[in-house]
Amino acid sequence: MPLVDILSPDRFSTYLGWAEGDVPLAERLYSYNVQLSADFYASMHMLEVALRNKVDEALTNAHGTGWMNSATVLVEAYQQGCVAQAHGTLLRDGKAATHSQMVAELNFGFWSSVFGRSSNHLWGPLRAIFQTNGLKRATIAQKLRDLRRLRNRIAHYEPILAQPIAALHQDILSLTAWMSVDASAWITTHSTVNYPATPIIVSDPTSGVSVFDKALLGHLPN
Repeated sequence: MPLVDILSPDRFSTYLGWAEGDVPLAERLYSYNVQLSADFYASMHMLEVALRNKVDEALTNAHGTGWMNSATVLVEAYQQGCVAQAHGTLLRDGKAATHSQMVAELNFGFWSSVFGRSSNHLWGPLRAIFQTNGLKRATIAQKLRDLRRLRNRIAHYEPILAQPIAALHQDILSLTAWMSVDASAWITTHSTVNYPATPIIVSDPTSGVSVFDKALLGHLPN
């Protein structure tokens, strides 16, 4: 059964448009999107684990183990809501809401939020987790926002081929390496995709329509 008969017309139409109506090429693009998404998800897994553990360590050292429940540490309603939701989820699942369980339960959005502008008061202890010079809080916050959007697209099985794939993957490697060279090396070692250095989806010079750059055919699965 052709892939187009399994997927919804709306979902497949994006790939068909990029393939300029070439159904076999559209199917290869869909498969490539799945491959990239899987590889990104594994890479982001390592980034997220490193980030949450490093942030927790820094804030525990600065504010004690009760930092999650301190309104002077977590000043955003969003952050406080994340903590309450994680606590409730653990209790509903019959788990003890220990500190380590809470660290694991809190989502990527929460850990990204501690680098936001309203949490600027946390940058002092958090700056030390990144082992590189000249780094600014806003740089970390922006990279994490971009990666959070990508993560959400992947989680909802949406196309990511039109995203700046190479730059986003480099952001994952950079952020992880600034915290742990070994963790970044793990990502590189376990990556299963050859990321193209140039955009996958480009604008057709004649029509202005977004299309697949056929110079990258060698990257696609058969």
